[in-house]
Amino acid sequence: MPTAGSPQRKFRLADDALWAEYGQACRDVNGSADRSDDIRKHVQAVVAEWKKRREQI
Repeated sequence: MPTAGSPQRKFRLADDALWAEYGQACRDVNGSADRSDDIRKHVQAVVAEWKKRREQI
């Protein structure tokens, strides 16, 4: 559930089958169907890698 006052970011994924499989994959891999948490972790990892690469320049 979103925190009051937090921005509501959204993205589109039109493939219902892929979204359902992603939910199942999250349950199997992470033990939870919390796709938003999995997406948040992915975004954090990508940004951390990006920042690391920028520091090396």
